[in-house]
Amino acid sequence: MAADGTPGPGAAIDPRDAGPQPYHRLLRNNVTPSAFVLLGALTVLVGWMFWSVLVLSIQQSIRTDPKGTVSWLGLLATNLSLIVLIPLTMLVATRLNKQTPGLLSSVTGKLRWRPLAVFGVAAVVLELVMLGIVELGSVDVLGSGSNGVASDAAGVIAVTLLTSTFQAAGEEYFFRGYLLQAVGALVRSSLVAVLVTTVLFTMAHGIWPWESPALFLDRFAFGLVAGLLAVRTGGLEAPIAAHAANNVITFIYAALTNTVGDSLGASDAPWSLVAVDVVKFAAFGAIALLLTRKQGMATRCELPLATSLVADRGPGRRLL
Repeated sequence: MAADGTPGPGAAIDPRDAGPQPYHRLLRNNVTPSAFVLLGALTVLVGWMFWSVLVLSIQQSIRTDPKGTVSWLGLLATNLSLIVLIPLTMLVATRLNKQTPGLLSSVTGKLRWRPLAVFGVAAVVLELVMLGIVELGSVDVLGSGSNGVASDAAGVIAVTLLTSTFQAAGEEYFFRGYLLQAVGALVRSSLVAVLVTTVLFTMAHGIWPWESPALFLDRFAFGLVAGLLAVRTGGLEAPIAAHAANNVITFIYAALTNTVGDSLGASDAPWSLVAVDVVKFAAFGAIALLLTRKQGMATRCELPLATSLVADRGPGRRLL
């Protein structure tokens, strides 16, 4: 029953659900109803909201940042409020949806560290190249331009290096992990799953096309590339690498130009910067697909999709 993605007892079995399953179908199994993914998404959201209110309340009680600015403590609180999405999504997937542990990370049941490192290096190099183009080409950036180094630049950079990668991973585990697989449990099309989660990702950033078409396109383009990469590479390694590299380089640059508040609370973006971003996202997507083939990465799951099926394999058989 490896990679069993069939419906529950009494339901018609579609032959297309037999055999190894693609990443976006890994939350669908014959142990829990498919509709449980909606309850799971709601559970993650409620848990995240509760934790966010707690963390941000503690931060506000310690220090309130002036309007339009974000201190290192504010950035830390924001990152910590999103990092919790990693354990939350894993807990809901394994306990509520009875998914085999690790299948939110990849089709192999674990985060593939070597590919993550390879994707990370490629993403950082591409970010630096694009930053050079922005600087040398005098491309407009967020904010009113450099106002010198932020007074707490060292703190912002430290927080960025220590937590922004995990913050990016938190968003990926929710949007390209749980939500992508949740939609995939209800519809077979990977394109539909990617488009739905891309729209939700863009909306979650408070960006609407009638308010800022440029910034909407920027967020939408990233979500689209990240979602397609999750499906085509069989896991979250490439999306996490792209998201983390973008955030780390962005906030280090913001700390050195005193534009942290502009970067974190952006409500609009210049079209020239968005054009550079879209090219960057597309380029990383192409590079990631080439690296996926070069590394021979699995893109379909050979493991049982539900924990009960793992138990049925008997003692002495370790999957992870």
